[in-house]
Amino acid sequence: MEYPGVPFGDEMLAGFSGGNTFSEDSAAYSEMYGAEGDEAFQGGEEFTHAGQAGDFTNGGDYQESRTVLVDGGDRFGVSTITIDSQEELVWMGNTGGHVTSYYSAELMKYTSFQVHDTEEIRDISTIETGVLILTPTSLHLRTRQGMHSVIHQSPQLENMQCMTQLADSFSHKLMMAGHQSAIVEYDLIRYEETGLHDVGENGCCILRNHPRFLCCGDVTGKISLRDPRTMRQEHCFQAHSGMLSDFDVLGNYIATCGLSNRMCRVMPDQFVMMFDLRMMKLSLPLRAVAPPIFLRFMPGLSSCLAVIGPQGHWQLMDAGRPDNAIIGHYHSNIAPTGEISGLDVASSSQAIVMGDTYGSMHLFTSCAKPVFNNFSQETTLPDVPDQTHTLPLTDATSSLASIPLYYPETPLLSDWPEQYMRIRYRPTPPVDPEILQTMKVVGPIGYAPNLHNKKRNQVEYKFNRSKGSKSSQNDASGGKNEEGMVVHVPWRYRKMEIKYTKMGLEDFDYDQYNRTCFSGLDNSLPNSYCNPMIQMFYYIVPMRAFVMSHLCEREFCLVCELGFLFHMLDVSMGQGVPCNASNFLRAFRTIPEASAMSLTLSDQDSRAKINFASKIQSWNRFVLQQLHTETLMEKMSEEGYHYVNPYLHDLQQIEARSAQDSESTDGDEKKVEHKDKQEYSPVANIFGSHTISINKCTRCSHEIHKALTSLLVNLTYPDSNAESPVGQIPFSKVVERSMRLEQTRQAWCDSCTRYQPIEQCRRYRTLPNILAVNCGLDSNQDIKFWRNQFEILLTEVREKQKKEEEERKNSGTAKEEEKENSKTTEHLIQSIRSCSPSTPSKKKNPESPAQTPNARPCRYGNSCTRSDCRFAHPGRDSADGQQPVHILSLLDQTIEYSWVPFGMKIKLSENGTVTLTDIPKTQLEESVDDEEGVVYELVGVVSHIGDPRFPDKNNLVTCIKVGPSYHVRAKVSSVSHWYLFNDISIQPIAAEEAIWFPCGWKVPCVMYWKRHKLPTDLENIDPINPITADVFGEDKSLAQRGRKRITFTPLTADEMPGEGDLVAMDAEFVNLHQEEAEIRSDGTRTTIKPSQKSVARITCIRGQGPLEGTPFLDDYISTQEQVVDYLTQFSGIKPGDLDANFSQKHLTTLKSTYVKLRYLVDKGVKFVGHGLKNDFRVINMAVPASQLIDTVHLFHMSHNRMVSLKFLAWHFLKIKIQSVTHDSIEDARTALALYQKYCELKANGDLVMEIQNLYEAGKKAQWKVPGEDEEE
Repeated sequence: MEYPGVPFGDEMLAGFSGGNTFSEDSAAYSEMYGAEGDEAFQGGEEFTHAGQAGDFTNGGDYQESRTVLVDGGDRFGVSTITIDSQEELVWMGNTGGHVTSYYSAELMKYTSFQVHDTEEIRDISTIETGVLILTPTSLHLRTRQGMHSVIHQSPQLENMQCMTQLADSFSHKLMMAGHQSAIVEYDLIRYEETGLHDVGENGCCILRNHPRFLCCGDVTGKISLRDPRTMRQEHCFQAHSGMLSDFDVLGNYIATCGLSNRMCRVMPDQFVMMFDLRMMKLSLPLRAVAPPIFLRFMPGLSSCLAVIGPQGHWQLMDAGRPDNAIIGHYHSNIAPTGEISGLDVASSSQAIVMGDTYGSMHLFTSCAKPVFNNFSQETTLPDVPDQTHTLPLTDATSSLASIPLYYPETPLLSDWPEQYMRIRYRPTPPVDPEILQTMKVVGPIGYAPNLHNKKRNQVEYKFNRSKGSKSSQNDASGGKNEEGMVVHVPWRYRKMEIKYTKMGLEDFDYDQYNRTCFSGLDNSLPNSYCNPMIQMFYYIVPMRAFVMSHLCEREFCLVCELGFLFHMLDVSMGQGVPCNASNFLRAFRTIPEASAMSLTLSDQDSRAKINFASKIQSWNRFVLQQLHTETLMEKMSEEGYHYVNPYLHDLQQIEARSAQDSESTDGDEKKVEHKDKQEYSPVANIFGSHTISINKCTRCSHEIHKALTSLLVNLTYPDSNAESPVGQIPFSKVVERSMRLEQTRQAWCDSCTRYQPIEQCRRYRTLPNILAVNCGLDSNQDIKFWRNQFEILLTEVREKQKKEEEERKNSGTAKEEEKENSKTTEHLIQSIRSCSPSTPSKKKNPESPAQTPNARPCRYGNSCTRSDCRFAHPGRDSADGQQPVHILSLLDQTIEYSWVPFGMKIKLSENGTVTLTDIPKTQLEESVDDEEGVVYELVGVVSHIGDPRFPDKNNLVTCIKVGPSYHVRAKVSSVSHWYLFNDISIQPIAAEEAIWFPCGWKVPCVMYWKRHKLPTDLENIDPINPITADVFGEDKSLAQRGRKRITFTPLTADEMPGEGDLVAMDAEFVNLHQEEAEIRSDGTRTTIKPSQKSVARITCIRGQGPLEGTPFLDDYISTQEQVVDYLTQFSGIKPGDLDANFSQKHLTTLKSTYVKLRYLVDKGVKFVGHGLKNDFRVINMAVPASQLIDTVHLFHMSHNRMVSLKFLAWHFLKIKIQSVTHDSIEDARTALALYQKYCELKANGDLVMEIQNLYEAGKKAQWKVPGEDEEE
């Protein structure tokens, strides 16, 4: 489309600084649109279309790969250009009425033909049977080879400009429009006009197809949305005040470019306007570098579009980032006076083609071998006849390989003899000697333990090659840690992955992962890495009782959400279904400090790049402090707001003793400053220890004493280096050193008024009931110290075993029963003696030459991992040709030895210092609190699991000692036992496995130690249910606009439901994240990640009484998270219903409605509904199965499909529901009526027969209510 008198060109860029950001205060935007665009396109919002792919990463930047002069380009310019949607073809039409097609990205000419003698080509569209070509007065259908099929001319075709084919069930209709007052409807099956639709005197210059609308744009800048069935105008946008240049539609958004009236003249807009089809209003526009003339959305690339200016400047823009929308700048090589006249984008987004007025076509591609369509049909190419070439005898330059090969009947000299053509199979590799030594032969069969160094039922062939390929070297190092030790992670420690089916989680077998009576936690949410710590909190008795007894009015309270989650874990005991922590994680995401500390993750974060060990320790520290802050109770005096320190007397005694010690060491006067603030909370009562932080200046001896509450201990390890190696240090001494926290650092001294060396230390007044320890291990030096302690321990064990064996040999008094020990024990002693791991040690290849004493040293030294290396390795090669394996490999074979004890004793001295000692497992049960200290026992360990073979599947697990009260609640024996919690997997384990840390894949992160004898008020504490009937009296709406339409009658005091009472319930939901699925090569569809839903409306109806069928609860749930799909057709929720600024519904918070449902659940109310299991799963509430009456299962026949509520209501109640959208009040009443019908049929004995009749009627009607198609 041409615009005479409109300035397009470089002069439009004058005064533009070159930035790509947009300010809402821009004068140009304010002049054009005022305050219309007050709502921005939300950053990160996704276009809902097939194949969306996140950020633009489709092979890199675009480059102009081809530029060709089209047929007739020396006389005519390109008028339209289209990429074939069926085959790898590009179609071009020029102003001389000629059409040419080009094959593949090489732009090889395919067909070329003349369509009209005098008229230009206005539009080209491709269909399955050929190519549709539109001129101002005619429509032509040609085959892709250029043959005539149909030529249509009529008086209605006056000055046609555009055409489009409708979608879905209207794909046989072609709509044509132009500078005339009607749209012409054309049938592609009968090849005739079937109707005219009036659009006004301005006509229609651009048509775009959409699943819901036919989008029409006219020359005045207006876009109208019409119903494709009736062609009635549904909505209308005034995109530009001058003219409309181009627009495109994709998903729920329309992007436009054009011209506007400014300063009494028509000028091109520098902004791309974005319209939201869900809100039917303008979003925040995007600023382009040059005024655009054409634009197209990029199929398959989320929120990306190509915007091109008339002079060939074009850029990729991301509509999801309106403040920084431009992704890349590009420029096409066109003539200085030429202009772009056509644009199209391939459906694969790998190619962009444009034409100019000088007859050239420009192809931009993003990869080396682009394709136009992901699944193109094969293009019919002309047959090339075989040509016979002759060569003269004097030709010395031609290749002799072009001469056809002669096949003689006699053998040739190059034929191999038969003895060299025999099939020889590779020999079977020899059996590992370690297997032969441990084999137990029974008859002709030998049995040996699995060494986990080879894949099951597979034999690996090793080739002796001097120079191996890089890939083979990488394969050989697979499954090994940095030290070359073989790593084998047991399956129970690996990351649990749920494979979803078409039924979602309904048919998933959780019993194969959890055969205990306890409930796991779902790991499908982004921040589910904190599941181990949630389980740890739950199985601490006082912690569980405290959070379940808490209830406050804050909307996002971690303590409340944790209490609700613990109630779910209680109810889910014995049901075998994991719980979902979605509400807790939603409250966690709303805390600004959590996001600032990078404790919240998203779906796009790569697990391989996340340090989960460090993150879970930060999470532990942050959540304990957050729970302490939310439940903080500061004691105050009656005179005013002054803090009363209940430990002031103890503090003065400690300070007095410190002063005496200081006076005995030096005679200088010491200044002591007190800064006391005593805080109390239930969390501090469980985890807290009252401490005094002392900061002393080394120059002036000025001291500052601060009374603090410490909730956990961060381990600090001694320095470990090669020059001064650290010897064996008990684990308790490391904890003691960390608790004292004695260090010197540069800090500000108020007395000296300058930075001075400050000595810091910590003194304790009380010890915690639960000692929380962060293990650190976030540096190589700390890991080296940890490994060094295990090396020392295992070395001592090895020396002890050697000494005992020598004594038995010398004395000759070995007993007969020692010979009958199990082979597992013999193999263990042999491994300790030879310092070999569970896998066989690396030995030299027998076929490789033996090393001579004068062998050249290996250039890789002791870092060499080749088993057949023929060079010398000083200090590593042994006399028998074996290479000793690191002693830490023994940890993969036994769980008997560990540096971490099961118990510790902590002694608190009068001066506030602490002294810790280890307690072995054998002495733990007999240890009691005495003057020597308080006994602590290990109750939980959170560990990080990292498999070198799968770096993207690292995860966190926890080992917890579950107390007797939990087993009693689960109706099993009253015992304490250790369990391994790995999200949905729960396995009983031996106690030694909790402190089993094989180097290479299991690293401790968090440890919890409990007093062996807790105070009585904490040991025997039970939770108190804080939810009472008062929650129904606190009913306030958040909606702030207009009059609220109340659709329910609240409960009175005498109507409160009791145990066994009926309550009909239904809930509606919206989508926060769409489902992620993939299509396999066999055509089956696999769900990678299910859609994430959020509850939007909850309705409860009285099931009995004089007001039976009347709602007493109908709450719309406000949400602060981004909604990608309101599912209006199925939920009845419309945009704005959940926004407090626009909603006219009874809008509440999720927590307000949640506690009301919890009250009904705790009272034993029976809920009646359809699909209640799914409703309560999304609400994130566990309800005992005995309190659920689901009409899905009441009218279900075994081994048959589930029946919808709509069909049940039509069959049994003779009513039609859900005619337009779903209404939760209507659905709840229908479910209650169906339950009453069920009771009636069951009482009469007709239930089985009626269910059979139901399925017979459903099969005849194809499970559709008669007449519903006409209603739609």
